[in-house]
Amino acid sequence: MRGNTFEWRNREQGSRDWRLLPATLCGWAASLAAHAGFDYCVEQEGRLGILPLVLVLSVPLLALLGLLGLPFMRSPILRLPVGVRRAVAARHFSIIVCVVAAMACASSALTYDVLQWRDAASYAARSGESDVVILVRTTSPAVNSNRRANDCQIDATISTITASQITQPSMMRVRVYADRPDCGTLKQGGEYRMRGTLAISQYGTMPLWLTDIASVERIRAPNPALRVIDMMQQAFFEQTSRLSDQGKVLVPGLTLGILGQDYIPPDSGNGKTGTGIDSTYANLLEDAFQRSGILHLMAVSGGHLAVVATIVRAACSFLLLPRRVTAIAIGMSYIMLAMCVFPSDSVSRALLMGLGGAGFLFLGRRTQALAALNWTTLGMLMANPHMSRSFGFALSCTAVLGLVLFAGPLSAWLTPIMPAFIAQTMAMTIAAQLLTLPIQVLIEPELPVYSIPANLVVAPFVGFSTLTGLASLAISWILPNLGFIFASIASWGTAIMELMALHLGSGDRATIPWTGGAGGALLIIVVEIVGYMAARLVDTLFTRITTPEPNLPGRRLMRNPVERAKAWGERTHNALKTMKWNE
Repeated sequence: MRGNTFEWRNREQGSRDWRLLPATLCGWAASLAAHAGFDYCVEQEGRLGILPLVLVLSVPLLALLGLLGLPFMRSPILRLPVGVRRAVAARHFSIIVCVVAAMACASSALTYDVLQWRDAASYAARSGESDVVILVRTTSPAVNSNRRANDCQIDATISTITASQITQPSMMRVRVYADRPDCGTLKQGGEYRMRGTLAISQYGTMPLWLTDIASVERIRAPNPALRVIDMMQQAFFEQTSRLSDQGKVLVPGLTLGILGQDYIPPDSGNGKTGTGIDSTYANLLEDAFQRSGILHLMAVSGGHLAVVATIVRAACSFLLLPRRVTAIAIGMSYIMLAMCVFPSDSVSRALLMGLGGAGFLFLGRRTQALAALNWTTLGMLMANPHMSRSFGFALSCTAVLGLVLFAGPLSAWLTPIMPAFIAQTMAMTIAAQLLTLPIQVLIEPELPVYSIPANLVVAPFVGFSTLTGLASLAISWILPNLGFIFASIASWGTAIMELMALHLGSGDRATIPWTGGAGGALLIIVVEIVGYMAARLVDTLFTRITTPEPNLPGRRLMRNPVERAKAWGERTHNALKTMKWNE
């Protein structure tokens, strides 16, 4: 089809499919706008009716109706210039996809908000019902409470609520704040009947809180799979409790995504009040990790799935198993790992992307990280609209997007001036932080100064400690002593992380104060754009200065000191090998 208005299609590369990225950004923005419009309607107490919601939906709808008329611009009846018709042909369908994605995400968000607002549990919380009985199904393990008034917290989904002697169904998400001895009895995946005070949450992502619990009754125990996982986690924490303080804190964080001081022992109601970790040291260490820019290591992400996939793929290759069997084994390992670690939005994103990659392998197709990320993000935003306001989900998606877009070019730019391993590690660190920094400023208005050197130092030990930590988790419930050995080996790597965090994350110069809010995030974006343009300008000027004959093929050796040093070493080695020594 060369020579016609569709020449742009011939330049598409299947390995770099960016077409869905604008649609994903439009869908995310539309979901946030829908949430904001609904919140604004609620704050007006009905004085404006549904006018803001109509405006939110009418903009993309009118845009869609207008775009549907664009194909007529390609009609020969209008006699438009060829350049205009080419532009319309190239962008028309892309814009329609963006508008459709925005409408789908906005509609899902509005539907979710309306259902949440009209839910019986939400109505009871807004009405100030002090005494309610709810039937919940827990969706996470119990961890230490972020409120001083309670000992532990656990996330759950309400099935039924009884308020004012009326029982009604519900689907609201709730965070339960409990005290000992109930903390030791709450398990992930169980069903419980609780009596307490239901209220609108004051902070956090959960919409409701259940506090002042008077009674907890277990209705149904977790399923056998979750009971086995709970047994494995208990055995793992028993072995890590024998480590030093840094091992007690960091090894579970690196392996499961939950720091050691946040773990609730099952016998916490029998006179034991914790895991034996010094709370002052634990808080100091967590703050040092955050200020040094390596706190992301204590969250489960795609790196854990990549380690597991590498091991499974190597084992299947050694056994000469078929490709489809390997894909199924990788997918099952992803699901098992996601069930064992602490649930979070980043784990859900990594799991869905990993399963998509396993599906591509099953079909014999090459995995496209950017396309998989876009489809995963759109699917999660439509299935769980509340994730559009989740900082954890946003950080996970932007980190992966930065790695996909910028890690390769940055590595190619840095490799000529430094060793390949350092260049790749630095490129991945910079690429991940380019898009996550604006979101980090929204959370905490400060910038870590030593984030890049800290990540460079700990990078060689992350995979090693993660692998040995997972090995300890898998074997501690069968062979406790061997599990302790693996946990001890993992603590050797976390000791390096502790050293870097305490040295680079302490002091007044570890972070730079920054403007908070949307203004600070926008300022970060402006600084990054200016820095990128300056780097491109310097690179262009240096290329012109050092290349007197730009029309000649190849590149000059003086632009690449690392390759020049390698060439000198190779020639010296060959000369010494071929040199004939006189006896």
